[in-house]
Amino acid sequence: MSESAGVPEPDFEQLHAAVERLLDETVDREEALELSAEDLHVDVPIRFGEDAPRARWGFDGDVTITVEGVRGPLREWIELHEDRIVESDD
Repeated sequence: MSESAGVPEPDFEQLHAAVERLLDETVDREEALELSAEDLHVDVPIRFGEDAPRARWGFDGDVTITVEGVRGPLREWIELHEDRIVESDD
């Protein structure tokens, strides 16, 4: 989401930690996550960068997510990926 819409940019440190906890808990529980939403809209960046244009995605319905596998270093992979993008911009 963008500040131009009155919503501050997310804290990526908190976002990474939240995604990692969510995946770890889902793998440990071996249960599906269920989401139900009505008229949900999210602005999704089209490419990397703070000034990237955004596409508005909408959702209205139910989703069931299952995760299979073992815990992995998702956070480290995301940080490595971000570092590679920064290096390619230099």
